[in-house]
Amino acid sequence: MCFINGTPLTVLYDSGATHSFISHACVSKLKLPVFSLSFELIVETPTSGSVITTDVCSKCPLTIEGRDFMVDLICLPLSQLDVILGMDWLSSNHVLLNCASKSIVFGEPVEKVSKDYLTANQVKVSLQEDAQVYMLLASLDSEKNVLVNELPVVCDFLDVFSDVSSLPPRREEKFSIDLVPGTGPISIAPYRMSPIELVDIKKQIEDLLEKGFVRPSVSPWGAPVLLVTKKDGSMRLCVDYRKLNKVTIKNKYPLPRIDDLMDQLVGACVFSKIDLRSGYHQIRVKSEDVPKTAFRTRYGHYERFIKGFSKLALPLTSLTRKGVMFVWDSKCEDSFRALKEKLTSAPVLVLPDLSKTFVVYCDASKMGLGGVLMQEGMVVSYASRQLKVHERNYPTHDLELAAVVFTLKIWRHYLYGSKFEVFSDHKSLRYLFDQKELNMRQWRWLEFLKDYDFDLSYHPGKANVVVDALKEGHRSKLSFHPGATKMYHDLRKMFWWPRMKKDIAEFVSACLVCQKAKIEHQKPSGLLQPLSIPEWKWDSISMDFVVALPRTRKGHDSIWVIVDKLTKSAHFLPVNIRYSLEKLARLYIDEIVRLHGIPSSIVSDRDPRFTSRFWESLQQALGTQLRLSSACHPQTDGQTERTIQSLEDLLRACVLDQGGSWDSLLPLIEFTYNNSYHSSIGMAPYEALYGRRCRTPLCWYEPGDSVILGPEIVQ
Repeated sequence: MCFINGTPLTVLYDSGATHSFISHACVSKLKLPVFSLSFELIVETPTSGSVITTDVCSKCPLTIEGRDFMVDLICLPLSQLDVILGMDWLSSNHVLLNCASKSIVFGEPVEKVSKDYLTANQVKVSLQEDAQVYMLLASLDSEKNVLVNELPVVCDFLDVFSDVSSLPPRREEKFSIDLVPGTGPISIAPYRMSPIELVDIKKQIEDLLEKGFVRPSVSPWGAPVLLVTKKDGSMRLCVDYRKLNKVTIKNKYPLPRIDDLMDQLVGACVFSKIDLRSGYHQIRVKSEDVPKTAFRTRYGHYERFIKGFSKLALPLTSLTRKGVMFVWDSKCEDSFRALKEKLTSAPVLVLPDLSKTFVVYCDASKMGLGGVLMQEGMVVSYASRQLKVHERNYPTHDLELAAVVFTLKIWRHYLYGSKFEVFSDHKSLRYLFDQKELNMRQWRWLEFLKDYDFDLSYHPGKANVVVDALKEGHRSKLSFHPGATKMYHDLRKMFWWPRMKKDIAEFVSACLVCQKAKIEHQKPSGLLQPLSIPEWKWDSISMDFVVALPRTRKGHDSIWVIVDKLTKSAHFLPVNIRYSLEKLARLYIDEIVRLHGIPSSIVSDRDPRFTSRFWESLQQALGTQLRLSSACHPQTDGQTERTIQSLEDLLRACVLDQGGSWDSLLPLIEFTYNNSYHSSIGMAPYEALYGRRCRTPLCWYEPGDSVILGPEIVQ
């Protein structure tokens, strides 16, 4: 039992707790002042796992057995206890726990010794009288946890602690590296490093060379190096010997048990510890095993700018030598053309300038992750990869964050240690570092991102054309894989770059979905007799059915295709093959007559529904003339047949790329068809019908602006 401000509380004296705690209910009941810490405390409990808290009651007045104490109590959600007093309070007040009597015992207070001060004359007289005098020299140590290098005696004798400047003396016992029989030399290419890391590595290697810890090597072995940040912010040079360790015979000498070592400390009164400076370099290795410890850095290695340059230029190089007759043969001509092709067809990239700021654009989709590294509007590098199987289940927020992590890992050698900018079209990423509730995957990525110095900014999707343009223009739910001609005419009004038509054709030809879904369309042989051109929009129409489609949940298994002969605009109506003529007539009135009025003529084949008396009577009452095609001659209604071919291509691409039920995506397919370029009229059907194309989310530019970009938009 304890008291706070006279209120009795239930207390637990816990020698297993490092700190003291108070329940939230008790704090609210007593209205105690609570202070917030600048950091989070993670408290491990034996029953409920970890608890995070930032609240503390400072200098809380606590009364126990008539004694008053000022205790700092951490606030926790305690259910059955009010206060827990841990080892911080028990040790500072010399409290003993009597388990037999279930009581506490306070240590006896130290009795004060009276001090009688003597003058110098009194001491002199006492010495003359042969009195015993004891002298005690005492100093007050007010500072605690003083570091060794802060002690005056250490600072005065720094020369005693000499730096390690050479290898240790030769001894009988040396460290050996025994390999598994049959193991050959292992050599791994150096890791890519950032400019700041390269400077640090070079400095440390020069220091090791000067001290004689390392030497130039021609060993067939070689391990890469990496840098690890120390607590003080400096970098530690580490050699990645993991491949060597896998082929090394492990030393099975038993290590001493820690609990046995602790038992040996019984009765000890002096404790000390020893640490060796550069202890790794104070162990000699057998001379025959020294080559196995070789490591590799980028210094002394050279890079090739053109792949296979030496082979390509070999025939040309021989012509530049002295005493060689200049003969331009077929090999030289082929070499010249191949070299010219390599130089002119290389990616349009710029070399990175480490004195300028890097900018990273990244994005994610349901198919993969991608990004662009730029400087001053010029592309330095591209990166992309497909999503892994488990990543396809990530929510959008995690996918966008995964794109940021992916690009930073790829270009770490450029970005680490320097200030840069990251742009993403996912606005919520701007508040990532302020969120308190994150899952384990996000916490892991957040720890990775803290190693970089960057500003994360929001880039609207319509402005992020470098990443989004072709993806949305070719694979979105408002485009459904248009062909090269349609895509060229759709994009030319918004963008332009050299060789634009060729680049789009190459991109579309490489689309796997287009190769699976599209079929080759050729003009039929023989002379064509075109129908007369209508005088007005939707004055003359044609119609037909697409049948034998997979039945959907709504019962649809066919599509009624109705096309305007003048504007080429069309309506795709999902129907069932068993619909009655009355239901088809009602659908015709609701979807066609309601929007476009009554046409003057209808061209169709001799489907039983179009030759029925009901349909003829209905059109006669409306004043519409029926024009039926000849039997077994679909060329009569070639316009509808060609529209059906385009519709089937869109349906196949839709199912392959988007998935789901085809009738739910049919409105978007209709919009895609009507809003894309049509070669027979030189514009989109909507543009011919309404005077302008319909606006879509694919318009990344503001109205009135002209956007001119390079071929990167299709790469």
